[in-house]
Amino acid sequence: YNVLEQKPGTALLEARESGMDIIIKEGLANGRTLRHPRLAELSERMGCGADQLALGVVLAQPFRPRVLSGAVTTDQLSSNLGAVGVCEKLTTTDEGRRVLEEVMDGCRMDSEEYWKDRSALRWN
Repeated sequence: YNVLEQKPGTALLEARESGMDIIIKEGLANGRTLRHPRLAELSERMGCGADQLALGVVLAQPFRPRVLSGAVTTDQLSSNLGAVGVCEKLTTTDEGRRVLEEVMDGCRMDSEEYWKDRSALRWN
């Protein structure tokens, strides 16, 4: 689950409601969320990094996930940690709720297209 691939959201909410703990592995979609122009525009509006907004949006979901950031450097980890504060803004302020909705609507990909793109990635 991430801002590009939102289709599992309903199933994840059902799993949470049945008592399961939700762990999201690809919250940044292997970095692809960071190249989305709408996410970049909205992160600038929020005054945060695109990584923080992408992860903050996932954290703000009603299935209350834990999110693995995939950080590999201390700078990435430090930046990713800012997602917690962004999540708080997304869920407690009017502007944050508007941005949350705009990210969800503006970044969503067709699920088949998402997985086609992902399967074409070159892996090291």
